[in-house]
Amino acid sequence: MPRRFPLWLMICSTLSGCMVGPDYQLPSLDTPADWHEAKPKDCPSKMEQSSYAHSMSFGGHSYAQDAVPAGCATRSPQGVGWWQDFDDPVLNDLVERALKNNENLQVAAARIAEVRGLRESANAALFPHVDAAAGSQRGNPGVTTLGGNVSVHQAAFDAAWEIDLFGGTRRQVEAQDALIGAREAAYRNAALSLSAEVAREYVTLRQFQAQMTITRQTAQTQHGLYDIVQDRYKGGLVSTLDVAQAETLYKTTLAKLPDFEQQIKTSSYRLSVLLGENPGNLDKLAADSAPIPVANRLPVLDAPAGIIRSRPDVAEAERNLAAATASQGVAISALYPKVSLSSMFGIQHAAWPVGHYLSTKDIWNIGGNVSMPILEFGSIEGQINAANARQVQALHQYRQTVLAALGDVETDLSNLTEESRRHKLLHDAGSSADHAVNVAKDRYGNGLVDFTTVLQAEQQRFGVQLDLAASQSAIAQDIIALHKALGENPAPSQQQ
Repeated sequence: MPRRFPLWLMICSTLSGCMVGPDYQLPSLDTPADWHEAKPKDCPSKMEQSSYAHSMSFGGHSYAQDAVPAGCATRSPQGVGWWQDFDDPVLNDLVERALKNNENLQVAAARIAEVRGLRESANAALFPHVDAAAGSQRGNPGVTTLGGNVSVHQAAFDAAWEIDLFGGTRRQVEAQDALIGAREAAYRNAALSLSAEVAREYVTLRQFQAQMTITRQTAQTQHGLYDIVQDRYKGGLVSTLDVAQAETLYKTTLAKLPDFEQQIKTSSYRLSVLLGENPGNLDKLAADSAPIPVANRLPVLDAPAGIIRSRPDVAEAERNLAAATASQGVAISALYPKVSLSSMFGIQHAAWPVGHYLSTKDIWNIGGNVSMPILEFGSIEGQINAANARQVQALHQYRQTVLAALGDVETDLSNLTEESRRHKLLHDAGSSADHAVNVAKDRYGNGLVDFTTVLQAEQQRFGVQLDLAASQSAIAQDIIALHKALGENPAPSQQQ
């Protein structure tokens, strides 16, 4: 930006209020036409869905299956939070409480109010400022009053106005408007992240509860096996080795319970903090087991460009870019003259000792001032260069946020697809493990195999059961992550 500027630019600025600096334009992005990973399929009709409704069980444990096929997608009703797709009243209550009371969310709301205040302050600079002042003095100026005292009383109104010829103040207001948008988007992003974090922690808690239930039931089964082996030992049919192995299996399984208990407590404490409540408030939730929540639907995926527009973190980055662009104009405006007008109107009353003379007069002045930088040794250029660099940073941050958003969706789609495949394989493995345990017990009872075969079959089944519960939890968490990646904000009633 040159130091000197032509006369026509001054005339243009005076008559029409020109604004220096670049006008903001949304950067163009080369987003793909569609997603690389396979999208969830649309949901079938209700009649078709009934053919998919089923449940599976093995090892004495039941695992509920989706009422719709894996990958089925449909849109949630308007104004309904995405977490309600799980049809879990406890989850609904937890998310609602978190959105109401979470401390970090309250901080995000206060930051919006902060920027709105700064915007009001910046906008006020566009208008004249009027001040009222009054004063009274009494003293002895010296020989001019022949040794007497003088009293002077004055009241006046002062007005001052710096004319925004080159748009520096308007650019500042523009930047604050953009920052308000950025803070509002940050609030929506915080609410989205909070709701997802609450849901994921809740699913984790239910996973540990399910695994603890499996462990207790497995230990009970293994204790029964231990009793059988002891009876066979008393009858002289087996050695003490079988008894020791059965007892080891049983007590090793029992030893896993304290770990699950601790994990459940940890999840409940984390949930309490997310809800803005004291740790320990959710002891009843931790104590009352319930199934791992299953989503009734998956979100419908729009084209990548549409998803980008709905992500609050992308909106925040875009508004920060707009603010940085406007700030370039603020810095550039410092190169140009500043014109200010001032006036004062009031009244003055004076009492002189000579002849007891009293005087009351109207007082006023009107003036103007023009100033511009002449020699500042690169200070303004440095500010302009810094503003330009901040705009470049904001541009690259915006582009990086867009790329990260696309990557989040692709990753979560892939995770959900692969975990669904793993879940099916674990189900099949569980059925096989059930069969293996039954065969091993029969052959052991007939003396065809040693007790080690039974132990291995029991351990394999137990491991598969724990893995299946973890997989069911992982699917729920992948769905939650996908909702977050798509930028599905909480219901409008929950937003600032």
